[in-house]
Amino acid sequence: MKFTISALFSLLLIGLLLSGCGNSHSHDTTLLAPSPENRLVIYTSHRDAVYEPIIREFEARTGIWVQVKTGGTIELLDLIAQGDSGCDLLFGGGTESLESHKELFSPYTSPLAANIVSTYQSDTGHWTPFSFLPIVLAYNSKLVRLNPPSGWEDLLDTIWQGQIAFADPTVSASAYTALSTLLQL
Repeated sequence: MKFTISALFSLLLIGLLLSGCGNSHSHDTTLLAPSPENRLVIYTSHRDAVYEPIIREFEARTGIWVQVKTGGTIELLDLIAQGDSGCDLLFGGGTESLESHKELFSPYTSPLAANIVSTYQSDTGHWTPFSFLPIVLAYNSKLVRLNPPSGWEDLLDTIWQGQIAFADPTVSASAYTALSTLLQL
């Protein structure tokens, strides 16, 4: 069997190309990660579009590797309450949920706390606000044609008894906030 120089070169090139295909670690950044005890573990209920830029900037500024676990606020709080979750920081959740689980957190006052309106701060320092998210009332305008609710107090009227629906407050932090608001009224 005779091989020409171009045939040998072609076989060599194909061999080199194929040898790179078996390398499963070529893009696996976990090999670069520090050991688990040297990572900052953040639990968050925020969407990735919210937390990713913040975490990337934090990593770039500090050089600290961040590991993120996402989920619903109640789910994440339950994991923390079970103990040994590895969570260093919870990023997200409504104030009502955080207040009802404040024993899980160490008090901390940010050096920038003076820039936050005092009304929105924790009295005990167990949480620091990040954003203000409205909770809205929605109704079906085809079913509610007269006197639609315009505020939380309106929902206490007996006309709405048995007519209010929202998510399970043991699972949804937003529903927990809604229920807390109604109970406070």
